[in-house]
Amino acid sequence: MSFGTRLKWAREAAGMTQKQLSEATDIGVSTICELESDGRERGPSALQMVKIADAVRRRPDFFFEAGEPQQEVVLWREKPADSGGQIELQLIELAGQYQRLEQCAGNPTLCELPLASSGSRPFGYADAERLAHDFRKSHSLGERPGGTLLRVLEEVCRVKVFHLPFEPSGTAACTLDERYGAAILLNSNNIRWRRNFDLAHELFHLLTWKIFRVGESASVASDDEEKLANCFAGSLLVPPEPLKLSVASQQNGKRVLDFDDLFEVARQFDVSVQALVWQMVSSKLIEKPKAVEMLAKIEGKVEQWERRRDEAPPTRPIRFEALAREAVGKGMIGTGVFAKYMGISRRAAMKIVETEIYAGMEHEANAEVEIADS
Repeated sequence: MSFGTRLKWAREAAGMTQKQLSEATDIGVSTICELESDGRERGPSALQMVKIADAVRRRPDFFFEAGEPQQEVVLWREKPADSGGQIELQLIELAGQYQRLEQCAGNPTLCELPLASSGSRPFGYADAERLAHDFRKSHSLGERPGGTLLRVLEEVCRVKVFHLPFEPSGTAACTLDERYGAAILLNSNNIRWRRNFDLAHELFHLLTWKIFRVGESASVASDDEEKLANCFAGSLLVPPEPLKLSVASQQNGKRVLDFDDLFEVARQFDVSVQALVWQMVSSKLIEKPKAVEMLAKIEGKVEQWERRRDEAPPTRPIRFEALAREAVGKGMIGTGVFAKYMGISRRAAMKIVETEIYAGMEHEANAEVEIADS
């Protein structure tokens, strides 16, 4: 593929017209048209190349690679109508940056997820519950996985988890690619309990990627697949036996649980009251009609309660930022790249480098520890 063809492909993948790309880069429409048709004897200048790459969220060397570009698959529960394409590109860009930082640190392992396979038979609810049970056990998540799932996915399974604000709020996304591994995008506007459920929901899609991401519908999940993902998430975060024990303890001789009781049980599992109630239905602790009636009555109170103790998460994982600081401190990336990766101004990046990273490295120069032989 020529430079111009790859430029047109990247622009269209970003959902941009030539005019929009022109406005984003301050490069004339006629110049962009000539570049895409390979009608210029000289290619873009270095500055123009950087502006174009930033606008379509691609690395500059993407435009000079050989072969056909690979279209990444980003799976949404409900793709944002207006900004979905740009958010997808941002997720892919962040995942690529994360992978390059891991390469700088000498630890480029892409993904440690145990991908599932179903053989010739259809994947059903019993399979989803079994998959949740096996993942919980194999990764030592314990009886209340909500408090540790994010850390285990990031640190053990090497899943790249990012947070961005977008609408609608009740959605999330994930992607799996041989170039940057597995990545999940959660909505930072959501409360922590909802993010936990979304994290488990998207984990199901990653674990079953080879089962469902085939054929023409690879980029779209069916209603049945989404229901299976919900089943998996509920089973993973609220295991049946610990749930029954927790409910029995909260009852303490009472015949019914009020809202405060439900919230206390939900808090123990770090899930929303709604997720808890539906898992109680699945565990046959309450009947479905009663659950629907109960949730309708407490809808307003649920949101008021759950937003009391919630903080918006950072866009990038702590490990991402730590790797970026290490890379710029050791001279593996420049200050400009550090600023771009961290999503801050160059001036702010220079201040961090000068006052925090370099100064800290001077103090740590002799701070070494010897590991004893086993």
